[in-house]
Amino acid sequence: MSAIALLAILLAQPATADDNAPSTRRTDAVDHDFGLAMPDPYRWMEGEGNQEFTTWLDAQGRRTREKLDTLPTLAAWRERLAAAAAAGTRHSQHRLEGERLFFLRAVAGKERMLLVRDVDGEEHTIFDANAQQGASISGYTVAPGGDQVAVNITRGGNEAGELAVFDAATGNVVETLRPVWSEFNAQWLPDGTGFAYTRMRTEGGGDPMLGTTAYLHHVGDAPDKDVLLARAGEKDALKIVANDFPLVFLPQQSDWAVLLIAGARASFRVCEAPVAALSRAKPGWRCIVDDADAVQSFDVRGDTLYLLQAGGAPNRHLLALDLRKPDAKLADAQEIVAERPDVVLSELSVARDALYLKVMRHGLDSIERMDYTTHARQPVAMPGEGSIYLMRTDPRQDGTLLSLEGWTTPRKVYRYGSATSKLVDTGLGALGEREYPGLVAEETEATSADGTKVPLSLIHPKNLPRDGSAHAIVFGYGGYGMSMQPGFATDNLEWANAGNVYAICHVRGGGENGDAWRIGGTGPNKQRGIEDFIACAKELAARGLTTPARTAGFSGSMGGLLTGGAYTTAPDAWGAMVVQSGMFNPTRILSAKNGANQVAEIGDPRTPAGMRQLLAMDPYQHVKEGTSYPPLLLVVGLVDQRVPPSESGKFGARVMAANANTPVWFRTGAQFGHFATSANEHALEMADIYAFLDAYLKTPR
Repeated sequence: MSAIALLAILLAQPATADDNAPSTRRTDAVDHDFGLAMPDPYRWMEGEGNQEFTTWLDAQGRRTREKLDTLPTLAAWRERLAAAAAAGTRHSQHRLEGERLFFLRAVAGKERMLLVRDVDGEEHTIFDANAQQGASISGYTVAPGGDQVAVNITRGGNEAGELAVFDAATGNVVETLRPVWSEFNAQWLPDGTGFAYTRMRTEGGGDPMLGTTAYLHHVGDAPDKDVLLARAGEKDALKIVANDFPLVFLPQQSDWAVLLIAGARASFRVCEAPVAALSRAKPGWRCIVDDADAVQSFDVRGDTLYLLQAGGAPNRHLLALDLRKPDAKLADAQEIVAERPDVVLSELSVARDALYLKVMRHGLDSIERMDYTTHARQPVAMPGEGSIYLMRTDPRQDGTLLSLEGWTTPRKVYRYGSATSKLVDTGLGALGEREYPGLVAEETEATSADGTKVPLSLIHPKNLPRDGSAHAIVFGYGGYGMSMQPGFATDNLEWANAGNVYAICHVRGGGENGDAWRIGGTGPNKQRGIEDFIACAKELAARGLTTPARTAGFSGSMGGLLTGGAYTTAPDAWGAMVVQSGMFNPTRILSAKNGANQVAEIGDPRTPAGMRQLLAMDPYQHVKEGTSYPPLLLVVGLVDQRVPPSESGKFGARVMAANANTPVWFRTGAQFGHFATSANEHALEMADIYAFLDAYLKTPR
């Protein structure tokens, strides 16, 4: 190597110690719950409106921004990722209302807009979020007949937003209700005169996610006239705990309303009442399914409630229950489709002609069409392998809308007609995306510490040298039973197209191998998922794709427990770690809003067993003084409503205190919540991340 080349490499490496880092106050706070000693030197960072922490984090963010802007590959990544984001037009959340097709469109990486395509193919815009500063669309529902649309709108990255009703013909706003969480869509009455919706709590201060309430609203009425359907935390017959969410569904072509009592967990309670009873406050809900029954998907056709249950059947079986029976209970349900050992039944959806089942095998989806009378099932022929993220049916119409995409194949959206048994491309998938003919996606396995085979998906150049010289990212999540299935993500593909490896580690805690896989990495088993994640990194090195010093871990949100655990458990396995909006301090979940919602998934700190369980998985509590940890980049949204920024602040501060030579950077954003809302903002974020990894993962190639 020439002296000039060596000098260039050395100049590209950021300094380790930083004399200009903002000072960080430590205290001697220690919790002694249930006889446990849990030092918390950065407790002072917690709390809403904490000006001292805000000032500290702002200084950290400005310092990191200055350092990011000096990285030698940042400009190239910005150009590359911005071009990839702007190349495509992406469509999502398609809905048919008669022969009119509603959908969201994002052009050139901008925020999404809501459009409708008429029978003659002509399109018009109902609402363009780009026309309002900071606005974004998180979801929408269409009134029967298609005259009105209820749109969930958030602003400035804050997921606590509003529900705006638009006239579909003119695009005018009819009325606006607030505050509504971004994922709580309206459910229209069959006659289109109103809808059920869930409103966040506004009175009393504290966590607005506690005590949410389901209402029936008639369009044009003042909110104070809304009929109360169910409220969390109220001492009534339903006994909905304060941190659960009551969500009312109004299936079309049915006289029954369904109350779903859900939270941040893989199961939910199911109750029902006649739609006619909703006009009175607190209709007589009859609860059929409890959390312990492990029901994970449902739909209704007429008087029949269909359920996908994992309890006693980890890969799920399909049940049918007649709601007309006065004392109907889950034990009365008939098994329609038995559990199968080789596939996971992951979703069901009711159409007029048939029930459509989504089936997952080794992370890849297929569709089966089931006859209502004979229960006979026929596969729907798909044009290739991949993930089906959209399966939209309507009990008033035949067939279904389906999407299909792969790791390197852009999304296409089809309309399936049962009369012809054919898929017709709507032309409203991902259009104009970059192509990646030089990449290959392969499915393999890693062997975890206990011998379990862990699915591992790899994306890399076809002719990548097996000499350990490539940089690699290992992504994982492992929460709520969510499956990391194939998806066409240009930022991941651009990383691989630059000669790197992008790996997806399907750790326990996810749902890729059914509910047993979820349970195997949840709660007291959280460490198993962490061991899986470490095993995936080691597998890349064993295959000669990279080395530990050239391998980065990457995740976010609940994945902070995974990456934080892998970071503190096996620091030598990583060359760097990146975490977005991460959860790092679960022993303190009840100290912040949305924390109570996580108890069912990770544990209850108010009990001895729960606290010990949380302490075992708490990365903040497992940072060891004097340990040489790899470089750490923490991405923090300042208006994050799901995970408080203080979790990243506390974890980063403790890592810095453990060893002054460990680089810890904070990428902050004032208009950034739990995630970026547009592809362009996401591209800027990923450019920072990739430039950081280029600088800190060991070179040369």
